[in-house]
This record gives sequence, structure tokens and C-alpha cells, in this order.
Amino acid sequence: MINSKIIKMIQLLTHYVRRLLDSYRDTIRVIKHFDLIKLNGKLIILKILIIRFFYSFSFIRNFKKISYKSEKLKSKFFLEKEINLFKDIKQIDEIGYSKTYTINESLKKEFLKMVFSCKDLDFKKLNLDASEIMKKNNEDINQYFSRLKQKKVSKVIGYLDLKKDTILRDFLTSNEMLTFVKNYLNSDIASITASFFISNPVTIGEKDKYSNAQYFHWDNDFKKFLKLYIYLTDVDHESGPHLYVEKSHKFKKKEHRLCRLFSDSNIYQNYDNIKEFNGKAGSSFFVDSYGLHKGKEPKKNSRILLNIHFGSDKIFYTPNDIIVKL
Repeated sequence: MINSKIIKMIQLLTHYVRRLLDSYRDTIRVIKHFDLIKLNGKLIILKILIIRFFYSFSFIRNFKKISYKSEKLKSKFFLEKEINLFKDIKQIDEIGYSKTYTINESLKKEFLKMVFSCKDLDFKKLNLDASEIMKKNNEDINQYFSRLKQKKVSKVIGYLDLKKDTILRDFLTSNEMLTFVKNYLNSDIASITASFFISNPVTIGEKDKYSNAQYFHWDNDFKKFLKLYIYLTDVDHESGPHLYVEKSHKFKKKEHRLCRLFSDSNIYQNYDNIKEFNGKAGSSFFVDSYGLHKGKEPKKNSRILLNIHFGSDKIFYTPNDIIVKL
């Protein structure tokens, strides 16, 4: 009979080999999808592979601590006029997500304009051209959603240009935002990517649900990173809210340490505290997306979400990204 210790060693070795193979597979996929060599040079292959493998281990990723500062930030962008830096950063570090803030009305309108005028769309998952996907000038938002649903478009992904002088760039590089990010990343630099998702209640198959990130997963794009999600439409239980498994950025069960996609039943059977983010248009929240999360499949209403990515390294994922000093 094989010794139980040997069996455990074989199982552990097998698990590590699977993680290494997953890391290699994802590195190749990401390099090709975003054309990272063109944006960053050939060394990006090694950098991404190191991140994908070594920083898939929670103890390595969590080795870099956050910076606790007992101060409050005055805000000109959120309806909440003051951000408690110490309390809010600590909450993300402990459970993986922040409280929900609300951007002001003028900011929300400007962001919607940028979304509807964006021509840098991800056509890899669509068989339509830009004229069929972009909102027309004579359409209101409900007519636009209706047209997308008629064309069976379940999701539109676009990338916003941060190199241009826009209100979005002002917002993301403001003192209040970068101070917040610096304290969580505990870094002197940050790469910033801005994209948006328009999700529609369209019946789709399993393949599309996978590509739409509507299965639970975790991200591994930087050694440490923080995401800011902003709802630009009202989001309730039927509108595809964001779901997050509390504290999974600190600990995942062994089977969920592989960089895979996981079903709802799998996750709900293994974890108790799963946060569902609902809120009015303008609702905004930070998450450490190394934790398990997903966008819920919309059942009744369409949803527009801004997805802002702050990473503690110099990596361009799109030509629109910027790198800032913190």
C-alpha cells in the first residue's frame, strides 16, 4: 500500500504542475489577445509568466502590505464629500471590497458620453461592425439597448483613451484617487486601464457566458492591483450586478486556486459570504479582484459598467493606458 504521505506529495505536486500549466496557457492567451509584445516589448512574456504563476499564490501576493494612514480625503467627485482613508483601505484589505460611493451627476453624464462615443471596441467576440454596435445620435438609451438585444448582442466591451485630456483622466489621476490607490498598492507607480462593459439580457450559450466573465473567476494581471467599478445605469438583482466572494483575496480553497472558471453551484457550496452590489447609476466601489468574483448574467435590464484597473507595475494592456507616479 502506498504511504499516505507519498499520495499527498503526489497530489500537491500535481496541483503545482496544473498551476504552472494554467499560468503558461493564460500568459500566451493574454499576450496574443492584447498584443502585449507590441505594447511592452518581448520581456513582457517573462513578466506576465512570473505574475501568472508566482503571484497566483496568496501568501506571495499578500506579502506586500497596504499602507495605513489615518487621514481623511476631501472629495470633489463623489457625493460623499469625505473619504475615510484609514477605514476604507482597511476594509478592502480585510474583506476584499470597499463601501459604495456615488459619483456626482455631471461626472456620470460625461462618462456616459465617453462610452457612447467610443470607437475602440473589442470586435474579437462580435460579428458586427462599429456602426451596428455604437449608439446612434437619434436613439435614447432604452432604444439603444433594445436594438442591441434585437441583434442578440449580449456584451459590448470598449477601451477608453486615458492619454487624452478628459474628465475621466482628471478623475482617475486626481489627488484623492491616487492617494487612495497608493495606500492600497503600497507602490510608487501604477498602470491605469479604463474599459467599459455593456451587458444585455440576451439568452446565450455556455461558451458566451464563459467569455462574458459570467462564471466566478479571479484576476491575476499585476503583482498587486485594485479595481474601481462604476455603474452608469441602475443595477438591481435582475440587471447583472457584480458578485464578490468575501475574503477570497486572502484565502481560496485548494480547487479554486487554479486560474479557472467556476460554476455558481460550486462557489455557493464552498463559501458563505457572497456580496451582491446593487445600486443606482453612479454607484462606485473598489475591489481587489484577485478575490473570486463575476458579473451576474442580466435577466431583465441592461447594464453599463466602467471597469478601472490600477496595477502596481509598468504594463500596458491597451494603447490607451497610462502609467502614473503615486
